[in-house]
Amino acid sequence: MSNTPAPAPFLIPLPRGMFAGGVITWAVRTAAALAQRGRDVCLLSHREDPGVQRLHPQLPPNAAIIDLTHLPPVEGCNGNLAPYIPIYRDAIRMLVGRTRRPAVLAPTLLGDCFGIAAALSMVDPECIRIVGWQHSPIPYDGAVLARYEPAISLFVPVSEQIAASLRTGIPYRAADIRTIHHGIAAPKVVPARPELTGRPLRLIYAGRMENDLKRVMSLLSISDALAAGKIDHRLTLIGDGPASAEIDAGIRSSDREGRIRRLEPLRPEDVQRMLMEHDVFVLPSRIEGLSMSVLEAMAQGCVPVITRTPSGAGTLVEHGVSGMLVDVDEQPTKPQLANQFASAICSAIDFGIPKLSAAAHARVRDRFSMDEYTSAVERIIEDAAAMPPRPWPADRTPAFTSAGARLAGSGAVPADGAARLAALLATLAGKSIIIHGTGRHTIELASTLANSPARIVAFTDDDPKRHGLMLWNWPIIPPTGAGRTGASDVVISSWMNQDVIWDRRSVYDEQGMVVHRLYV
Repeated sequence: MSNTPAPAPFLIPLPRGMFAGGVITWAVRTAAALAQRGRDVCLLSHREDPGVQRLHPQLPPNAAIIDLTHLPPVEGCNGNLAPYIPIYRDAIRMLVGRTRRPAVLAPTLLGDCFGIAAALSMVDPECIRIVGWQHSPIPYDGAVLARYEPAISLFVPVSEQIAASLRTGIPYRAADIRTIHHGIAAPKVVPARPELTGRPLRLIYAGRMENDLKRVMSLLSISDALAAGKIDHRLTLIGDGPASAEIDAGIRSSDREGRIRRLEPLRPEDVQRMLMEHDVFVLPSRIEGLSMSVLEAMAQGCVPVITRTPSGAGTLVEHGVSGMLVDVDEQPTKPQLANQFASAICSAIDFGIPKLSAAAHARVRDRFSMDEYTSAVERIIEDAAAMPPRPWPADRTPAFTSAGARLAGSGAVPADGAARLAALLATLAGKSIIIHGTGRHTIELASTLANSPARIVAFTDDDPKRHGLMLWNWPIIPPTGAGRTGASDVVISSWMNQDVIWDRRSVYDEQGMVVHRLYV
């Protein structure tokens, strides 16, 4: 018998289910690659958001998917982790019993997913090691990792910029921060495409239909700008999400139906086929980490035209060589964004789509090898498994959110949040105001808002699904309708997403309203 220990098992919880998105693609691809090397891998898949299609990936035999759709949504658990802990614990104990190695757990997406892992580190400290992957530079992701730092063995940012931010936030853990770029399997030869002469340019976007970070509605405006410039083209959108209905309605308007279409989420192999058939991948996101969708497009020779975001874009694309990076203003108007992207697409045509296509494929093939990526992930797993346990401190609640900050500390509101809000509301005494945000930050500051000396007339939120609902006794309306309430001022009620909301404050400026932020 061999004395070589079995590979440590790896678990990836998916607290928002198995939907078409970058983190899910990363999880599925990583699980498949590790399983093919003989490692036990488990995906813990919760239910999807209402209206979002569930994917059914095919994985090797030793990569299991545990269906948790019968459990309540993690996003709305309000700090009650009890329904999830026994199932997570049993999955971990099963893998530990099989391998005689600690299980390495990589929570994703939601703070309370990390909270479940932290609770398990108290229950079974010898059985579990937690690894904190950071896929995005949004403040929420950084705040989650900072909160759960005591229980995390290793941190894995996907770009150098995210790594630098992590080192600034937790400098005492710098030695435990290890950057790993994504990997992808690229064909040996760039897929051939027919010459552009005599046919439309084929554009594609594949990903979540979402307006806040992805800015998917701008894709319709980009197509309009190209049409105005007499660029014959067709645009295909693949995916679903909260903006799906808005996208579909936008396509039906004007003359777009002949040149724009949206398809529901496809199997990964079908997405690859679609990428092979299209010329240009368009991604106007406000924020990205190291985009899996861009990597997938480049692997198939689909030329990326993407926003020059601070994190990841320059790592993926060499401007004018393997794609086009679009410099977008901090608060672009819809025409500005559309014209900037249309101009970049025209520049790609001038550079030569076949030349850019070959360079994009070669860059991914040479710099983002799936084999090298998988080996790097295996080193992370084995190093984490060899580290001593890091049980969550017994005097701190493991939950990220809670029914009330007084009952259990929440990561959504900093210690001085209530005092800051009270002080700001005092300066607005007697005025009619709007509160932007109906999430956890607002809910946990309910008592401060209830005692506001300013007159709250409504809440606004960027999520269309909340429009028309009520929060306490106030209506929730879209930001574009704020001016009709008679309010003079808007207060941003968010800590982690404040900067993103602040960057979009022009929607209120244009209505003659003054916007206030709590945290500077």
